[in-house]
Amino acid sequence: MRLAGKTLFVTAGASGMGRSFAEHIARAGGNVVIADVNAAAAEALAASLPSAIAVSCDVADTAQVEQARDIALDRFGAVDIVMSHAGITGPGDIATLSDETWSRVLDVNVMGMVRVLRAFAPHLTERRSGHVVLTTSSLALISGHPLSARTVSYITSKAAVIGLAQSIAVALAPVGVGVTLFAPDVTETGFAKPPAGAPPLDPALAKLIPSVKQTADQAVAVLIEAIEQGRFLASATPDHARLLARQAEMLLDPLALTEEYRPIDSRP
Repeated sequence: MRLAGKTLFVTAGASGMGRSFAEHIARAGGNVVIADVNAAAAEALAASLPSAIAVSCDVADTAQVEQARDIALDRFGAVDIVMSHAGITGPGDIATLSDETWSRVLDVNVMGMVRVLRAFAPHLTERRSGHVVLTTSSLALISGHPLSARTVSYITSKAAVIGLAQSIAVALAPVGVGVTLFAPDVTETGFAKPPAGAPPLDPALAKLIPSVKQTADQAVAVLIEAIEQGRFLASATPDHARLLARQAEMLLDPLALTEEYRPIDSRP
């Protein structure tokens, strides 16, 4: 799909990679609908772009998602690209994570995407064109990172997004709607930083977070290329094809990849 002149609806679009993609579409002469729980940030971004609107939207609320869709269609008539990007973290291991944390992470990261898809699928199907982007995580796509043990709910939710994207790709292909699974690598967006007033990140967890490798613009460049080329996977992880092949060769055993995450100078 060529992105010039397209209309984008993006959740979590007021910052980070969502913002970067929105700005790209705007520069390409398109229209942008910035859906975000941070209404003030969404409004500020929309005001800086030539053809954009902001809508307050919590993807955990079906009514807000449907209202955001209606506003988008009323303003621009049609949406060409739906990027479901909103997500939250839930640090903790299997022994300490509460039911409330599990429910919240799965509700936002999985059901939030379901709500967005359910809202827009009839529109895209009726038009028999368009593109859907679902954001997963490199931690879910390529297993074995030591961080996995401390981010169980997050990785579980992002693994579910992979299955969701694969399912809807099959479902929407007959009506001409493309799907891309976006798997950023470690990216400087502030996503993993505790919010203001929150306790500092658990040192045991913080030391497992890899050094920043990419900017939001660099990650989104991978996404743009994948959409324009009609590819399903947009992975920003270096050498991801080899790592995925290794993962398949080892029949999905995550322990087979742990060596890949050790610093080179500490390997035998």
